Amino acid sequence: MTYVNSSATVARGVTVKINGVAIAEILDEGIPKPQTTTEDIEVTNQDSGDWKEYKAGRKDGGETEIKGHAVPSDQGQIDLAAAAAAGSTCLFRTDFPSGAYSSFYGTVKTFDTYAEGQILVFSSKVKISGAPTFSTSLSALTTPFFSAANSTSVFPTAAGTEGTYVINFANGTSSTKVTPTATAGVIQVDGVTVASGAESASIALTAGAIVESTVTVQETGKAPGVYKLLLCRAA
Repeated sequence: MTYVNSSATVARGVTVKINGVAIAEILDEGIPKPQTTTEDIEVTNQDSGDWKEYKAGRKDGGETEIKGHAVPSDQGQIDLAAAAAAGSTCLFRTDFPSGAYSSFYGTVKTFDTYAEGQILVFSSKVKISGAPTFSTSLSALTTPFFSAANSTSVFPTAAGTEGTYVINFANGTSSTKVTPTATAGVIQVDGVTVASGAESASIALTAGAIVESTVTVQETGKAPGVYKLLLCRAA
């Protein structure tokens, strides 16, 4: 009889994000694959006999590749290329349809575009920094979630659901501070740790322009939640 009760999870419809922004048209072989290794520390001594002795040293998340069809207008690919040019360390998260998440911080080393067969593709090499995580739970901000000093409106209404939020300001407002709230985890605003309920550093606003700010929250044992705030000062 044919076995038909596999519990395997199908990884179709996977989304890969850089700092909360989805990267378009990732190929199967282009989904990032953290491969952890452990350093070997030799401790062989005169009492070891005929066999060498070792202890486990530091762990390394390795280097991974993100690859997909090249879409020059895609914001995720634009952000990935910019990170490579600057040598930036970014938050990467892979969202699986099953509700699982794989995440890590990584330094973007390369971004190349070339023809493969008859298709234009991109490839980016990322060196993983720190420990990669795999989780079926997502970190989230809690009530009142976040606010921005001197703002006139927020759309959609601030919530625990991660995503993109547009925050509007009057023309006379030249700067703001973001105040995030979470009952657990580490909160960062633009990469700087902020205590729950405390204001971030001042963020300058430009009349008629959009300034992007990123809020992340990382709870122990959970994937990081990412909130993109588009700060819009009236012209």
